[in-house]
Amino acid sequence: MKVIPSASDRICASIGGLDYEKCSQALSSFGFCELRGDLCGFTLKETEELLGLNKNIIFTYRFSEAEKKDVLSQSLLAIEKGAKAVDLDLNVPKEFFSKVCKAIAEQPYSHRTKLIISWHSDFMPSLEELVEKAVECRNKGADIIKIVPFAKTLEEASRVLRLYSLNVVERGHLVAFAQGEEGSWTRLACLGLGSPISYASAGKETAPGQISYEELADKEKNAAPYKVSDISGSGFFSRFCQKKSSAKKKRKNASVCIPCSKSIVQRALLAAAITSGQSVLRNFEPCEDIKAAIAFVRKCGCVVKATRDGNSARGEKMLIVKSAGIGKWKSFQIAEAGQSALLLRMLLPLCAYASSLRNRTTISSRITVSGSGSLTERLLASDLQSLKSAGIKFRGTNSLKGTSIPVTLSGASFRKAFTISGKDTSQTVTGLLMVLPLLHQNTSLTVEEAASIPYIDLTIKVLASFGVRIDYKKEGRTLHFSIEGRQSYSPVDMFLESDWSGASNFFVGGVISSVVSRNAENHQKFTVKKMDPASSQADVKILDVLSQCGANILSEATDRSEFATISDYRYDTRRQYYQNLTDITVEAEKLKAFSFDATDSPDLFPILTTLAVYCNGQSRIKGVHRLLNKESNRTKSILLEFSKMGYSLHLEEDELVIDGKGGKALEGPNKIFCSSHNDHRIAMAIIICAMLRNHFNSNSTEVFLDSIECIGKSFPTFAERLQTNQNLL
Repeated sequence: MKVIPSASDRICASIGGLDYEKCSQALSSFGFCELRGDLCGFTLKETEELLGLNKNIIFTYRFSEAEKKDVLSQSLLAIEKGAKAVDLDLNVPKEFFSKVCKAIAEQPYSHRTKLIISWHSDFMPSLEELVEKAVECRNKGADIIKIVPFAKTLEEASRVLRLYSLNVVERGHLVAFAQGEEGSWTRLACLGLGSPISYASAGKETAPGQISYEELADKEKNAAPYKVSDISGSGFFSRFCQKKSSAKKKRKNASVCIPCSKSIVQRALLAAAITSGQSVLRNFEPCEDIKAAIAFVRKCGCVVKATRDGNSARGEKMLIVKSAGIGKWKSFQIAEAGQSALLLRMLLPLCAYASSLRNRTTISSRITVSGSGSLTERLLASDLQSLKSAGIKFRGTNSLKGTSIPVTLSGASFRKAFTISGKDTSQTVTGLLMVLPLLHQNTSLTVEEAASIPYIDLTIKVLASFGVRIDYKKEGRTLHFSIEGRQSYSPVDMFLESDWSGASNFFVGGVISSVVSRNAENHQKFTVKKMDPASSQADVKILDVLSQCGANILSEATDRSEFATISDYRYDTRRQYYQNLTDITVEAEKLKAFSFDATDSPDLFPILTTLAVYCNGQSRIKGVHRLLNKESNRTKSILLEFSKMGYSLHLEEDELVIDGKGGKALEGPNKIFCSSHNDHRIAMAIIICAMLRNHFNSNSTEVFLDSIECIGKSFPTFAERLQTNQNLL
């Protein structure tokens, strides 16, 4: 059976457990059906009538000793009536196979019923055992081999999909996915890896974790308005796939400037709101998360103005924040964090402190912190436990899944010494570090199992710009803070670093494009301008990964005149000048596999997956446990979407393992419909991956995304920068 691009011909509606009339209606409604004889219990005559309603049927009767006569008689009847395929269990007696194979052999070749031999299990065996079962099915004469074990975890579910890349059977003759809730995503992922069929329920589930036909068909071919452009159609990357010209005209490297880090801006905005005075934040560019922070700061009573510096060479954008200090914040009752988890976790301790400064006899002393979008689904149990340990009073919103926003804060009696867990996030630590220096007392804070330590260092660096001193000692992943109280924030004039998270997408896209240019005998390099390689941002580690992959990396001092600061000393501000800004150029002839621990930089996971599929060999990315509570379940999103695109990847405990074949994908449909899962980093990684794939595969494919609006959360001009040949500042 060949792979058929049409969703309606690839998704089989499984019908079972229905009465005769409803079965008849279902068989007439769906173009491609599985009739589960074992779940229906119809007589031979009733089955014969039903088989006459639709020739595009897979007839399945699961074997049992008690019903073995019905298994054989009804399977033979299905062959006689010209069913598209019959499905027999691997454990069916030998004489059954003989009789079924004989009946199929007697059919005209052009209308011959296919034989599916399937193996099901209520557990997930080892990969070696899965291969053994597939080989056993093949050796018994199966036209299509079906392997469907039960998965209890994402790791188990990903294991069965590895069969597609092992070439156990001929392409298009293997159906392998996992049963159970944790395996439901594999029913869609398998289609991208070459499965000719996936099964969906026709009203009533016939197997654990089965998705409804409507849902699966919609996910397989949904309304995807954004078509990912090939690099040949991109003004930005088109030169990388052009053949070498005979002319000796020398051109500058393709280059891009990256917007400021939203992580830094959000920290700086809240620090500026705490400060009494005017702060200037240079190299500013907005995104949705930054806009949410600006909206909150304005709600506090601060004046925030976006303008351009007329004294700099290029008129750089900057924010001017005027604040009367946290003690003068307006009495508001609701603080909105938008969809920003960082902003939410910083606001929780900050608003608790602000509420403690208010009149305790009025309702205005309470502040409710809320948000929107995917943030409403974030579970906050560990964050709220940290607040409780600190002495903050709160009330969260409970649901069946756990505690989430809105969270109402009603003051705090901060403890002089307390311990919290940093295992799930560093963002709550950031919020506490912003508040504790304001207290009248010194504080001893211990953070156990700290994650994303570079982001804690980033917080300390930003606070230092505002004159706040924080030191800590590190013992493995345990951090000991001794924080002096009665500190005050001073106004600052600071330069906002470019975002290494956003830059990582262009670094990966650029280095893969340079491989394309080598293949086209038109060697090109790619430059990301005005970056700080000494940054405290965790995702600066992308350079280490690229170096490990065999990329050449060259750093040159940038033109700093573009960031000249104004000579206006009317305000008592601390001056923080740019340092170490460089233009970083990358190129590669070919890319080799890498191993990287992303525990401290989980935002790199999606784009590193893109990099890994274009490498040669097996790459490993550690730190999967950091991906659960993001804009999406990022582990599942990565596994599903990259499988849809035909790439082989799986989980091994806390590692994501990608079998890179130099960009080659398993052969699948020529139109691929992906979902961003409303996750900005997933969307950007898919776009970079998809725009390059046709230069490494013989079969041309089109990739569509359901939406790219989510990218506005961190990088609104991302798609625009990919399409233009002009540097956007």
